Amino acid sequence: MPENQETAGRPARLDEDSLTERAHRAVRLVAERTSTTDQVAELALAAAEQAVHPVGWFPPSLSHGQAGTALLHLYAARAGVGDREAAFEHIREAVLGTRVVPLESPGMFGGTTGLALALADCAREEPRFLPSLHRVHDQLAAQVLDSHYPAVERGLSDADYDWIGGAAGVLAHLGAVEDPSPVVREAVDRLLTYLVWLSEPPQTARTPRRWLLVPEVYPPVGDYHEKYPHGYLNLGFSHGIPGVAAALAGAAAGGHRHPGLETAVTSLTSWILTHQTSDEFGPLWPDGVPVDEDGNEQPRAHGHDQIAWCYGTAGVASALLSIARSTGDGDLLKTAVTAFEAVLRRAAHAGPMSPTLCHGQAGLLMMCRAFAPWSDSAREAIPALLDRLLDHSDEARPVVFADHEVPGNLVDDPGLLSGAAGVALAILAALNDDRPAWFRAFFAR
Repeated sequence: MPENQETAGRPARLDEDSLTERAHRAVRLVAERTSTTDQVAELALAAAEQAVHPVGWFPPSLSHGQAGTALLHLYAARAGVGDREAAFEHIREAVLGTRVVPLESPGMFGGTTGLALALADCAREEPRFLPSLHRVHDQLAAQVLDSHYPAVERGLSDADYDWIGGAAGVLAHLGAVEDPSPVVREAVDRLLTYLVWLSEPPQTARTPRRWLLVPEVYPPVGDYHEKYPHGYLNLGFSHGIPGVAAALAGAAAGGHRHPGLETAVTSLTSWILTHQTSDEFGPLWPDGVPVDEDGNEQPRAHGHDQIAWCYGTAGVASALLSIARSTGDGDLLKTAVTAFEAVLRRAAHAGPMSPTLCHGQAGLLMMCRAFAPWSDSAREAIPALLDRLLDHSDEARPVVFADHEVPGNLVDDPGLLSGAAGVALAILAALNDDRPAWFRAFFAR
């Protein structure tokens, strides 16, 4: 296994020029069809009509807005298949959108953190965005300080602490801001206080961990009540404790200090490892850990692996990789790599996947690129995964790649998290030697 060097993670050589040409053509088409605000607005309206569970388009949003499409155009331009002015148009529209409908939440994928992350990447290319970036960072910090992060056992929602919209995702970005202002430092400390509290032993009966989710807070969709009648502990990267542990470890590696921080990282990581199971392919983690009526954890012997970033073994392995990199834990690094290589073996036998980032083929390709510096298997899998992802392209569709939202329903989503912009970004990451800055939206560093 290569040492901890990003340059060791270059993708396996794409010997067939046709594969690179296919990849560039697909990205170029996605960029051309999302180049203007009017195009994106029309696509977003059409996607909302197609979707069974529509997500509103909001320009400042990273997941479903022009903060996300700005990144697509920025990286397409860097690869020579797009126009950086289109990226700047999109990020300007994203910032201007906050004047029409202010961003009210600090979260990563629908709030101010995502806008700040995209704006920071654009500012690396165009320094004139730096004053706007500093303002957005201070606004984000103020939102954190004004937010109510409930420290109430048996009263938490995963949205309070998770990666998607909660404290973990915000910390992953704010904790990495270079030369932070006093208010940003104060906000980081506030986030650390909350997430360290989350990791500490509970004081309430029938509560095995402070991040326990009880039936009263379950979302109104899905089969949570049937699967977890007495509550559960979320094990997904996107909404569970792996994202929290990775964010805390990243903050510590970034030089932030807080009472109990190292202990929190250790205890959360240990809990995650405790719930590792296995199947014929290797290590496996379930989506969640049920509790019984007395609050006792009920570990599962095995379970279905989603093969996704958001939930399942790949996401847990990605969190463990981030923690290992942050702490320098070589044994944990080996555990993460072994788990992800099991995912690759499992994926070879899995059914069709959506092409998207959050829960599909592009996400698996993205994670392969993240693991490539430490895993020969991940590095060597990139060309085949890229080829398989490109098989999803359909130039007759509005944005080339359609999200398989639910079985049998395709949605022509132009966004990043579950749409064509994210697919195109994953393709470009697979072709590039350098780890892209946008990876921080999905990993803790």
